[in-house]
Amino acid sequence: MSYLRALFAVLRPLLWQEKTALILLTFVAFSLRFVGLDNVPPGWRDDELINTLVISQKVLDGDLALYYPDASGHEALYHALNAIFLALFGPGIPGIRWLSAALGTLAVPLTYLVGRRLFGPAVGWTAAAALAFSFWSLMYSRIGLRHITLPLWSLAAFYFFWRTMPPQPADAARFPFHASRFTLLTAFFMALGFYTYFAGRGVPLVLLAFMGYVLIVAPDLWRRQWRMWGVMLALTALLALPLAITLGQQPEAEGRVAELAVPVTAARQGDFAPLLEHVVVTLNMFHSDGDGEWLYNIPQRPLFSPIGAAFLWLGVALAMYQAGWPVLRIAYDGFRRRPTPNAPLPNAPLPNAPLPNVPLPNAPLPNAPLPTALPAAFLLLWWLAGISPAFLSVPPASLGHTILAQPATYLLAALPLGWLGQMTFTGWGRSDRRTYLVLLAALLVGSVALRDTRDYFVTWPQRGMTRFLYRADIRDVAAFLNELHAQPTAGQSPLTDFGISGLLAGPWDKLALQVDLDEATAVSPRWYNPERAILLRPALTFHGWPNVPEAYAGAYAPGDVAVGEFRLSQVTQTVDRDEAVCFVNGLCLVTAVYHPDTHMLELGWWVKSPLVLPVMPLISNPPPPGVYSGPRLAAFGQLWDSEGNFLAGDDGLWVDPYTLQVDDLFLQQHRPQVAPGVGVWTAVFGLYDPMTGARILTEDGRDHLRLMIDDLRFAICD
Repeated sequence: MSYLRALFAVLRPLLWQEKTALILLTFVAFSLRFVGLDNVPPGWRDDELINTLVISQKVLDGDLALYYPDASGHEALYHALNAIFLALFGPGIPGIRWLSAALGTLAVPLTYLVGRRLFGPAVGWTAAAALAFSFWSLMYSRIGLRHITLPLWSLAAFYFFWRTMPPQPADAARFPFHASRFTLLTAFFMALGFYTYFAGRGVPLVLLAFMGYVLIVAPDLWRRQWRMWGVMLALTALLALPLAITLGQQPEAEGRVAELAVPVTAARQGDFAPLLEHVVVTLNMFHSDGDGEWLYNIPQRPLFSPIGAAFLWLGVALAMYQAGWPVLRIAYDGFRRRPTPNAPLPNAPLPNAPLPNVPLPNAPLPNAPLPTALPAAFLLLWWLAGISPAFLSVPPASLGHTILAQPATYLLAALPLGWLGQMTFTGWGRSDRRTYLVLLAALLVGSVALRDTRDYFVTWPQRGMTRFLYRADIRDVAAFLNELHAQPTAGQSPLTDFGISGLLAGPWDKLALQVDLDEATAVSPRWYNPERAILLRPALTFHGWPNVPEAYAGAYAPGDVAVGEFRLSQVTQTVDRDEAVCFVNGLCLVTAVYHPDTHMLELGWWVKSPLVLPVMPLISNPPPPGVYSGPRLAAFGQLWDSEGNFLAGDDGLWVDPYTLQVDDLFLQQHRPQVAPGVGVWTAVFGLYDPMTGARILTEDGRDHLRLMIDDLRFAICD
């Protein structure tokens, strides 16, 4: 113990220089959120690309709004801020992720300030340090999503709310005037939450619930503050009114909320089992189970280790005790004073006489924190309001839906240190108590730091599902191409024209590669779905990712090069081009083969001239209500019987036509499902626009081609 005291004596001057220590802690948080952003997360999630390249880009394009219906609805504030980074740095790590990293960094010192004001420095420092290393905070601070904005606005709102509270009853006469600016700032930051994320609407509910608690346990404080609080809430409502009007004019824009509210829908129908299950799963997320999504967690990984969970639940128990004891005392006193029937109450006040005040519990010493019951109740209400969205929506235990509770969770985990700092034990001096506080704080913060930083920076990004969801292998291809162009190997020129496989589920694979390529890397990738198609020209192709059955697995020469999960291979398969039937959009049919055993129709296409395609704007997923986001070119393949009746069809274009270049050549497979024993007489195919249904004509005016089947021979018919 003497060594620990000596160490504490050496560190004490630094530790108790508040500004210096806060700057150091903020720098640690900054480093953890900015360093290695190009490696962790290991690639781009489509939500990030949608948020920045679709919604934030609208701000730069002059399409200004308070609420964008894209991607199931987005409040505009985060995107307005992100548009600044996008304008300054362009699409890339700074333009997409730096805003979130900055917001996540600022939440750390604000957590300290809120914790210090509510419970003292020990709680503030410990909670802020744990948050700095938190997996939860790192996850949302290092991706370009709006969630991380909400903890910052709520922390600022709550900090200024508590600045409106008079430190001493004697100051009540002058303090409301002194606190008016804090009232305005509280309303301002609460309103910002409305314009950021749906869960921000829960912040005023925290304050309303707390005001009800104050009315019960401290009516004298209520009488001093209610006018100021009323102004605060009215101003918040006024600032949020434009958003409310906007949402009222487009009620379908928030369809995502109804989609997620499965437990609520079931409860309205009398089935409370889903709601109960969500409550249990969400409460378990802190110690035994966690968010099940690879996108934002190692599935089922709880937020805390057993050490951290013990601190958290002890903090919850302490908060419940400190907040609940005054209520129980008031209820008990009221029960004892209840008059018996027909018996007068001794010393009963006159009917119009004022009721006696209930004094503030545990009146504070000068310059001490506010009474313990009030901040404990506030923190508990904050935490419950923050985790309640996971009770009411799917999936349960969602780290994103409960983002409002993030700072409150770490403040609760640090709360036992505040309780210990107020306790006196026989044989303990002041230095002993500080030593034990430092040791316990180090135990909690160390358990978070060692576990969470390893899990986030090492374990999570290396998992296969994480790499798949974040397109890590596409980033590997970009790095390969960038290096090849920067330092070409002997005998190998920079790679510019090639095919690359993907599922073509929107343009996000293509954009992920485009964002990660250096500006000097001028490449023209042709994207195709390997389940149905293959690029024959250009003959070099990256394939093997995603891990799906390839329709032409035997079409590649041996000796490929591994690039992440991709393999760079030479395509050896060819097609005969005896004749070409060209369509007016520049695409020509060069071969057609029917396989009678599987009823598969294989079509070969050649790009004769630059393709004439409809303009395809970048649209979010899911798209805004009423906006079409599907393909604008597809091939239909149908099988008919001998009487010209339709038997089966299979439509699609399993290449991205917007990436094709002149003289490209590709094969694709149509797989109509024909009932056994049914005779197939004719194959019919052509091109059309799936949005309008209009067929693309051939150069000689036909809207389809027919292949008559005669002893497995084909002839193109009019």
